[in-house]
Amino acid sequence: MDIVTPIEFSEAIDQWLARVTLPTGLDSATIKQQISAAIRRQSVFSAETMMEGYLDRIQSTLASVIQPKQELRTDETGATKTVITGHNPATAREALRNALRSEGYRPAEDIKGTIKDLSSDARLNLVVKTNTDLAQGAGKYVQSNLDEDVIELYPAWELVRYEKRSTPRDWEQRWRIAAQVAGDAQANACLGLYGRMCALKSSEIWEQLGEGAGGYTDTLDNPYPPFAFNSGMWTDDVSRDDAQSLGLLEEGDQVKPKILDIAKLFGLGGES
Repeated sequence: MDIVTPIEFSEAIDQWLARVTLPTGLDSATIKQQISAAIRRQSVFSAETMMEGYLDRIQSTLASVIQPKQELRTDETGATKTVITGHNPATAREALRNALRSEGYRPAEDIKGTIKDLSSDARLNLVVKTNTDLAQGAGKYVQSNLDEDVIELYPAWELVRYEKRSTPRDWEQRWRIAAQVAGDAQANACLGLYGRMCALKSSEIWEQLGEGAGGYTDTLDNPYPPFAFNSGMWTDDVSRDDAQSLGLLEEGDQVKPKILDIAKLFGLGGES
């Protein structure tokens, strides 16, 4: 049974897209150390990127990818049809590369073609994919926690791999540490007994995964996927019956949606 609440999902995406540019010369590790998660959630930034015009272009281009528009157009025969407009990931990368050229950006020879080169495929792929994935993750997180019927039928998530990696991170170890810090014995037992990384949607384990419990510095400080840069991991809904069989719930337990502070979640009016 699929339950869809498009208005809530769309509103969450709108909130996520309502960000301001944050030029910074800091690298990724220093950004995480010196700029609060609240500020990062409400900002469009890219490590070691001071060009405000380029950051504005990132925001508008990503908005086009995440929320494509529909337009009515008339063809040569006079027939009217609906056309989807906007960027896809491939055209978004090229648009951003062109924006860098217009800003006069030229990478230094020693970083040309690397992740530090703002115009490289690796860097542009990271910018486009991370941001589009974060928007989808934010929308799903809010949607799943605002509808009591959804929570009743699908009270838990499972962390699963959606994309293969040549050198995958040890997410099971991260899960154990996050479960311990969150005080979620059921989530820890679920992995030990069944080999599955499942927890109630209300569990603090999701915050701990995003915050890098255990000292991980590659995380994105969000309680929704992607929890770390280029992770390839995502969350799937877990049904009530499945959650009970995994020991996350007892039969008859009432499940309540997680209380969300949208302003805090998306960094609106938060720390400065």
